[in-house]
Amino acid sequence: MNYFRAILSGVIVWICVAVSFMILEKIPFLKESLNLQTLIVCFLIILYAILGASFYYKKENKTSGFQLGLIMSATAILMDIIVFVPLVEIPKGNSYQDFFSNPLLWILAFLNAMTVFLYWKIKYKIRK
Repeated sequence: MNYFRAILSGVIVWICVAVSFMILEKIPFLKESLNLQTLIVCFLIILYAILGASFYYKKENKTSGFQLGLIMSATAILMDIIVFVPLVEIPKGNSYQDFFSNPLLWILAFLNAMTVFLYWKIKYKIRK
C-alpha cells in the first residue's frame, strides 16, 4: 500500500466535502438546514470517493478497497480535528463534541469507505 497516495486521496475527498458544505451554507434556502445540506453531500461524497479512489488506483490496484476507504475516511476525520473544527465550527459557537457527536458525520465517513470498497470490488476484484 502506498500510504502517501492513500492519505492524499483522503485529503482530496475532505477538501471536496468541506468546499461543498461551505457553498451549500451560502445558499439561502439551505443555509438553515444542516440535515438538507448533509443529504446533498451524501450524494456528492459518492462522487468524491470515486474521484479519490480512482486517483489512488491509477498507480496500484492490489490494495483492498476496504482498507483504502478506512484510511481515506480516517484522514478526513483527522483533517476535521486539525483544520475544520478549529477554523470553522468553533468560531460559529460549536465545539468538538458538537461536531463529532453528530451522527451525520459518521454516516458520511461510512458512505466514503463503502463507496471506495465497492469501487475497488467492481473495478478490480470482479475482473479477476
